[in-house]
Amino acid sequence: MNRATWALVLVAAVWVGLIALTQIATRPEGLRRGRRILGAVVVTALAFGVAAPTAVAARYSRDTSLALDAILKNKDDIKSNSKPTIGTGADPWADQARVNILLLGGDGDAARAAQVAKYSIRTDTIMVASIDTKTGDTTLIQIPRNVQYTPFPKGSEMAAAFPDGFRGDGDPGEWYINTIWQHVELDYPDLMAGSTYRGADALKQGVEGVTGLEINQFVLLNIDGLSALIDAMGGVTVNINEKLAIGGDTAKNVKPKSYLEPGPDQHLNGYNAMWYARSRYNTNDYNRMARQSCLIDAIVDQANPQTLLTNFEPIIKASADMLATDITDDQLGAYIDLAFRVKDKGTIKRLVFSNGKNGYSYNDPDFAKMRAVVTDAIATAPTAKPTTAKPKPTSTGEAPASPTAKATTEASEGGTPSSPKSTKPSESPEGVQDVGDACAWQGEG
Repeated sequence: MNRATWALVLVAAVWVGLIALTQIATRPEGLRRGRRILGAVVVTALAFGVAAPTAVAARYSRDTSLALDAILKNKDDIKSNSKPTIGTGADPWADQARVNILLLGGDGDAARAAQVAKYSIRTDTIMVASIDTKTGDTTLIQIPRNVQYTPFPKGSEMAAAFPDGFRGDGDPGEWYINTIWQHVELDYPDLMAGSTYRGADALKQGVEGVTGLEINQFVLLNIDGLSALIDAMGGVTVNINEKLAIGGDTAKNVKPKSYLEPGPDQHLNGYNAMWYARSRYNTNDYNRMARQSCLIDAIVDQANPQTLLTNFEPIIKASADMLATDITDDQLGAYIDLAFRVKDKGTIKRLVFSNGKNGYSYNDPDFAKMRAVVTDAIATAPTAKPTTAKPKPTSTGEAPASPTAKATTEASEGGTPSSPKSTKPSESPEGVQDVGDACAWQGEG
């Protein structure tokens, strides 16, 4: 057990002892048997009243310690090519104006365990949480899993290996951005050789090439773990603006098992929440990306102290099962502080790169414009208009190197997307959106 657990057990023992000794020392002599029994009952009740909460706290402390040991490694055990500057003073983020966390959803659920062991992980959900450490304002930047020709920062290890962007022989679908982790882990043993998570560090460089943001750290969530976390929280409430299939496969002509029906304030368990976030039978990848940011916003909004305390043990267990990360145990306090800034003071916006929007095109992504749109998104209010700058386009494999809070300001004309007719998640507009507005109920009533 950790020190906190032993300390709580010791406090409980001392208090119980003090109560018992006080009763013995102050008990009048010559009491009848009935009154002595009554005194013993009162002392027992008082002792239990003190010891029980402390014992529960000790157990929670032990559970937390075990979970953290399973999730967060010691700083000496993690080798990475990028880390934020976290101080030890009153404000640990004083020297880090913005931190960029890569949030990944892997296909490593229980049903695919054998495939993952053999073929590694495909990161089918890729987004960046770019957080202003002073205000807590957060921009979720959502990247399609099928981005082709992913560029890498100039001078980076991945740019040297893939000077024309991430591409190779065979099926182009085997060289999308969501296969970078897998390829590096399985096929390129010399890349990122000094890193603990080689695939993650390679993908960080790819996401930096797309967004212009230096990616500081990553968090990988598996599907089973996130579903269990939502169940542990007692479910999550979202607005469902269109009928969403549970299961189904259009390519194999497999019909859905059932549907999530449209409606405001739909309270979903973990299983249904996962299908809310991943359903694409009657929608598409870009629609799914938009719903994922709605789910994240809902989890953040509903992760209040009452929920965390009343469901502490199942939440801790679920957290231990869902995460892989290069955040280390010594950084935990700083991230807890930052999480409260996001929840209590910050706003959450989103930028979705869907086909024909914000410089992204499946066939010919304009990475310079995409980086410029990211720069605009993290610097402006949710109502900001998209950038109109027109520098030279780029399709090379290298992207400009950039510091944490800096992205290239170049942009070029992309496609000619039409204006969205509504704010439903399936119709992502140009520029940045407030997540609360984007995920609001769009129907009547």
